[in-house]
Amino acid sequence: MRKSMTAGIFGGFVFAMIAGAVMVPVQETMKLGFIDSQAVIGAYPGTADAQATFNTENSAWERQAQDMQAEVNQLNQELERQSMAMTEARRTQLTAELQTRYTDYQTFIDEVWGQTGRAYLRNQELMAPIVEKVNALLEQVGQDEGWDYIFDAASGGLVYADSAYDLTPRVIELMGTGDEEPELPQVP
Repeated sequence: MRKSMTAGIFGGFVFAMIAGAVMVPVQETMKLGFIDSQAVIGAYPGTADAQATFNTENSAWERQAQDMQAEVNQLNQELERQSMAMTEARRTQLTAELQTRYTDYQTFIDEVWGQTGRAYLRNQELMAPIVEKVNALLEQVGQDEGWDYIFDAASGGLVYADSAYDLTPRVIELMGTGDEEPELPQVP
């Protein structure tokens, strides 16, 4: 309990220090805006071509996965139907082949549609020029029209900020070089 109380006090102290360090002077007017990135990207002329290319490639992967799954299903049915009439050696061979094909199928699914699979990487590759163009346009609109912040309604994230509001260098300066150990308050 004492350790968590000390950590809580230290965390509160650090938060108070950072919060005090990042106070931004209030301006008379601040320009805030937002976009819907899904609508913007959907309206971009190259998006339809990129989506069509991705859909074509994804369909080929789906056909390959279906073929692999069909092989697994066929081997499994053969094993079930003829299991009693097979020799032990043939049953062992067929079971091993079934396991190999099933493992290959699962590996393929993961390699294509897994978290960083081919489909994800290909989509990123196709969309990168579009996202770069949209980001450049946001930068241009932000600077030319004097926006302080532009948010994305679709993701809830910040997509443009006037660099005058970047507090990163100030917080790093307040942190120091990291050579000094922070003085921890003593718990009674």
